[in-house]
Amino acid sequence: NLLHLLRMSISFADLLQSAEQLNADTANAASLPRVHRNLGQIAEAGERLWMKTAAMATDDSADVKASILLGSRGFDVPSMAQKMETLKSTTIEPTEISPVTDIQGFLKGEREQALLGAIIESKNSTMKSASQRHSQALQQFWEEEKERVLSALLGSTKSDFHVPVDIQPLSVNNSYWGKESVMSQDEISFADVIGRRNDAVIAGRRYPLIDEFMSTIHEFGESKAVLDCWELVEVLVNSCCFDDPLLRFKPSNSLDLVKKSVEYLEKGFQQFVQSTICGHLEQAELGGVPGVMELASSYLSVRTQESSVWGLVFVCLRCGSAAAALQALQDDGYEGEVESILENWANISAPSAARDKVRQLYYGGVNNCNDSYKRLVFSILGGCDMERTHGDILTTVQDYLWLKLVHVLTCSSSGRDFRSNKDKISLSEVQEHVLQEYGENHFNSLQSPYLYALVLLLTGLYESAIEVLYRNEESRANAIHLALALHSNGMINLSVTPHQPVLSECEDDPSPHKRLNLTRIIIGYTRKFACSNPTSALNYYYILHGVQNEDGEDMFTVCIAELIQESKEYQTLLGTLDSSGRKTKGAIDRFNVNHSQIISTVAEASEKRGCWEEAVTLYELAHNYDKVLEILNEELSRKLMPNDKAHEHINEIAVNVEPRTTNANTGLRKQFLLLLDLYKFHKLYHCGHDKLEEALSVIGRLQIIPLQQDTINHRVQAFKSFSDELRRCIPDILIMVMSILNKLYKNASKTGNSLYGAQNKQAQKIRDQARVVMRFAGMLPYSMPGDTHAQLSMLDAPMRY
Repeated sequence: NLLHLLRMSISFADLLQSAEQLNADTANAASLPRVHRNLGQIAEAGERLWMKTAAMATDDSADVKASILLGSRGFDVPSMAQKMETLKSTTIEPTEISPVTDIQGFLKGEREQALLGAIIESKNSTMKSASQRHSQALQQFWEEEKERVLSALLGSTKSDFHVPVDIQPLSVNNSYWGKESVMSQDEISFADVIGRRNDAVIAGRRYPLIDEFMSTIHEFGESKAVLDCWELVEVLVNSCCFDDPLLRFKPSNSLDLVKKSVEYLEKGFQQFVQSTICGHLEQAELGGVPGVMELASSYLSVRTQESSVWGLVFVCLRCGSAAAALQALQDDGYEGEVESILENWANISAPSAARDKVRQLYYGGVNNCNDSYKRLVFSILGGCDMERTHGDILTTVQDYLWLKLVHVLTCSSSGRDFRSNKDKISLSEVQEHVLQEYGENHFNSLQSPYLYALVLLLTGLYESAIEVLYRNEESRANAIHLALALHSNGMINLSVTPHQPVLSECEDDPSPHKRLNLTRIIIGYTRKFACSNPTSALNYYYILHGVQNEDGEDMFTVCIAELIQESKEYQTLLGTLDSSGRKTKGAIDRFNVNHSQIISTVAEASEKRGCWEEAVTLYELAHNYDKVLEILNEELSRKLMPNDKAHEHINEIAVNVEPRTTNANTGLRKQFLLLLDLYKFHKLYHCGHDKLEEALSVIGRLQIIPLQQDTINHRVQAFKSFSDELRRCIPDILIMVMSILNKLYKNASKTGNSLYGAQNKQAQKIRDQARVVMRFAGMLPYSMPGDTHAQLSMLDAPMRY
């Protein structure tokens, strides 16, 4: 303010006089309080007032500052505010728009708006299409991945999965296939057997699959637990064969399988008796006429150190020799209904009266006697008190199952309805006991899968036994081939569809039987070596020949297509084409399948993935040259302009394929040859100035770009019949043609007498050709890229004068 006052030429004397006058006036005002403040207090009060004003009117702070500024400069702020309000309330009438007189500017603006609209619409549609395709690809990938995950979990149902705890690393064999293989030697031996089996099936011969498997197993030196399962399956397969797996559930067939299980257990116990005796020869005191009774007597001497005729009878029965048991009773002088039963024991049948008498004797006092062997023998022969386990004698799982299965046979042959539930038992009840009452935890299936699998096999639950072994990595190979051995004789009940869990239930099957998804376990087993050993995987897939999925497709064909896509072993699996176009045989050629259909399926999948080179190779193997030309035409049109390795590569493939396409569709082949000529033109264009005239002659011979005035309309009409692939190339070709004409014109102009006077005829001819090309470009009913016309105009400009 002081500076302001100085600028207003006010002296200090005048200022002092004014201040004293103000002080006097303030002192005379009695109504006002006297306030004494120094400069600091005045500044502090001002700051408080300023902060208060800013807080109360934050939105109007800019107006306040403006008012202060204008007021300090002498403006009448209140009157100015009224004038501004008047201006705000004033309405402005719209003026009449004058008509557009700049026609060229108007058309240019409309054209730019149309182009921008088309670009925006194309961008939106492209983004929408890309988003949809991306979502579809993700969905398809997730469905495939989800199925693989479910297969890897290997559960019996969707809600019950059992993952093996101990997974050993896979052994690797690097020399068998000439490259790194993830198959163990055992798996390779099994795969050889499957390959020979397929050869026999294709040739119409019967192949002893179980015999070959057993020879392979003995070569491995497997443990006794593994051998027990295989030996039982060998007994079952060699004794039964069903055309329909459901025939296995027929009562008579089911009992036949139970008899084979009982015979297997009896044979195994006899071998155990012999090995026990051999380990205790002095204590066994083996002698006399060799036979089962002598073995039983020596075994009892080792195990119990006491002699009991009923113990001798039991051991003889357990070894499967009712005749030896009868002989032991007769030597002891026993007479009664037991002898009658033993005489008919070979067929597990006996006179009802004799069995009823034995049952009466059992409940009359034998069941409470001190001789445990006598109680057990009467229970077996009389078919009574079947709930009793006789744990003091039957100490192993095999003994328990033998007793239960013998009771099943006894009940089935008695032909009467017992009044007491403890005097009857069925095979389904035994199966329920094994599956539910005891279950996997009782048998410790994770640590001892073969023991639990043996129990399931003995009780006729073949599908469940395979599933238990399949869950464990170490036993998976045996699981697969045990299933194949049983399946070869119609003893495996298969799932309805290949996409069901490994084990699934069906209402038509008796409980607790389930169905095995053989397709799933074969695919899961081969997945780890499908890429390294595709031929072995192919042999396993042939077992699925005839199995159809929900879409009616043969699973062998489906699996082959997936195998080829994953392994990329096109030459090994499908064969190749030699220089003359003849196909050499691949691995699939030995199978009686539609090879062309398989190859076409794989080719379609490769085409969808964008692997055009693989698709061309596969379609050519299937002799589908129409599809070959469709793909090559599309790729040739896309890679015409860039002068890079991709350009050279596609041209090389097309030239190599061309001689074998003579029988393809005429229209496709004509377009294909035209694109090849355009590639020749492209190459000449980039070879330098010496090849420009030759390149221009190639364009004239192709008759797609007019170079004479009288051919314009004909070329425009011909353009309408071009395919999209060929139309896509026209803008680039026009630019290259104009570039050639531009360079030729410059060269011709330099050799002429005068650039603006009498130009030579060559330059005039080139100008005429350029006029024709420009007119043709303007008449084309095709939306070319935005900069095409600009480039053509730039190249044409030097030739206009």
